[in-house]
Amino acid sequence: MRKKTSNFLNKIVKKDYNNLLEEILEKKDFEENVKNLLLEILYKTEVAYKDYKTVKRDVESQDEYMKKITRIIQKNCKKITTVKPKSEQAKILKGKSYEIDKENKTITCYPIGTKMLYCIAQISKQDKIINEKYYLVNKTLAELINIGNSIDKVEPLRDFNGWSWSTIKKEIENIDCNLAYQNLRILLGNEFLEKWVNNKEYILDYYDLLQLKLEEKYGTENKDNFMELLNLISVLVYKEIYSEEKEKLEKEEEEKKALLQKFEKKQEYIEQITKEKLEITNQIKYLEKIKASRKSLQEEYQKRNENLPLEKKIFSMKVLAKQLKEEEQELKQELEKRNRMLNPTNYVEEKNKLEKQYNLLKTENLTEKLIEFQNIFMECFEINLKIATEKEDIINLIYNFRYYEMLPIDEKRNIQEVTKLQERLKIIEKKLWKKALNTKLINENISFEIFQYIFKTKIISLETLYITIKKVNNKIIIEFTEDNENGFEEKFEISNKEEIDENNIFRGNKNGHRFKLFS
Repeated sequence: MRKKTSNFLNKIVKKDYNNLLEEILEKKDFEENVKNLLLEILYKTEVAYKDYKTVKRDVESQDEYMKKITRIIQKNCKKITTVKPKSEQAKILKGKSYEIDKENKTITCYPIGTKMLYCIAQISKQDKIINEKYYLVNKTLAELINIGNSIDKVEPLRDFNGWSWSTIKKEIENIDCNLAYQNLRILLGNEFLEKWVNNKEYILDYYDLLQLKLEEKYGTENKDNFMELLNLISVLVYKEIYSEEKEKLEKEEEEKKALLQKFEKKQEYIEQITKEKLEITNQIKYLEKIKASRKSLQEEYQKRNENLPLEKKIFSMKVLAKQLKEEEQELKQELEKRNRMLNPTNYVEEKNKLEKQYNLLKTENLTEKLIEFQNIFMECFEINLKIATEKEDIINLIYNFRYYEMLPIDEKRNIQEVTKLQERLKIIEKKLWKKALNTKLINENISFEIFQYIFKTKIISLETLYITIKKVNNKIIIEFTEDNENGFEEKFEISNKEEIDENNIFRGNKNGHRFKLFS
């Protein structure tokens, strides 16, 4: 039972969540520091969740989030242990900051709230969320989505503190998984991904549903391009995370490449398959000959047992007869496979299948592929923008695109800082501005030169945002402030890289006049 808890926490944490977690922890054999850290996580997340929901828009309700976390602690966490970094105990982590054992329901991690919350989110994940019939992505894409979803669960605690929003890139468990997951969330919605991750009805094929939803909303070409890059990125990320798997996949890549080269040389391929057919046919004839007489079966029985150790010897001729029947059946299946491979139609299908598998395994530059992926994402985002007519939809798109631009693409840059993406970003910003202006969502005196800075501000609520434009020492300064005069404030100096039309910036606005963003 918890002996000591901050009175401050007891007063502020909502009674229902607090009581629920208290009841759970009373039945858990956790150390006192672990219980206190879990209560602190609950409190901080509860304080930050409103701002988190305001910024991201499409997230689960606070009640759903809190229930989900407490339920995982109750059902999936038998033991949680913390170890100090660089301590003797930390050696069991082998250089990592946490260790999760799903089978035994145990977590070992640094005594850091974000690490513990990530582990709690991860320990509940099902490894098999994609049907095994989908070559390789059944493992790699499943891993990307599971990791991305767990990172998503940590975000309220990691990036929000009740009064500000900031992202420390080094604290994100995997930037690549997070970016790809957020791309999916913005385009397909949080609800779809939550259902996928938590699905236990294997009749539903969510990988197929993913493609159907993409095609329905964004068209066949965008769906194909999106899926090709998403699958490839999932494999590249998987290789980076698991070094042992990387070696296996690189070996498989070489094998597929060699086999594909054989396919390219059609005559040699046909000759090779024909040769294999003859060898298999001879093996089948040999087995049939053995089964034809008791004497042959007896000779085969003695021959096979001669070189086998005692524990592996064939028990009787009856057992051998059963084995020979199974071997013959397998050989006939292989023969049928070779016959299909010689069929011209099957040859083309098999070659295309092999090419897809090889292309998925091919070693590529992950950063470059992520940038390509963002261009496909923005192509789809523009479709959503084109059909938006209601003010609420346009507001959501502005919030979503601001959030998207601030997503990290690596440890040094956000999306908006990637040179190769900036032109496309600017086009969408301008389209959003025109939509907002035409629907009278924003103040009519807000030019694009002003509006584009909306995507750089980390003021939580845009609905309460006020703008002041000042000219100071021949420099034009934009000030963003919250509705509260003492609230958060940001300043931006309008770039003078291009010629600036001051009349356009100050149109209808006096120097130093404070006006609201949304009309």
